[in-house]
Amino acid sequence: MSETTEPAIDRTIYPMPMFATFRVRDLAAATACYQAAGFIALATIPGTDGTPVLVHLRRMKYQDLLLVPGEPAPGSTTVTFAAGGADLTALATTLGECDLPGLGVEGPADTAWYTTDVTLDDPDGNRVTFTAPREAELDRAKEWAATFEGDWVGKN
Repeated sequence: MSETTEPAIDRTIYPMPMFATFRVRDLAAATACYQAAGFIALATIPGTDGTPVLVHLRRMKYQDLLLVPGEPAPGSTTVTFAAGGADLTALATTLGECDLPGLGVEGPADTAWYTTDVTLDDPDGNRVTFTAPREAELDRAKEWAATFEGDWVGKN
């Protein structure tokens, strides 16, 4: 059994330094999809007629998604979030068990840049990747990173 170190979801309202907005055909179905991935519906905002016009989802602090009704453009939006200690195998299993037509799950899969990723394609064609460093390979990752060019802290 693996132990997860996921932090509690921050339910406060704060200025979000970054968020993604996804157009979806069905707010309720999309909300259910992301709740299966560990997000909560922080707020559902009604329009003038009382019908929801925005669902604000959050998984961890600074991991916010806004769902708005509309015609999606499949494949136009991809967001990557740090997994934050989540068990990616369990997450992939949970998402794979969701009975949502059009839901796709890839992974967990190792990348060339020393992470393990699980990717969720929602029924509207939006893509969210959850990524975690491969802890057992941190030394190799640091050696590899020393070969990078650029102006970043930590370069040898």
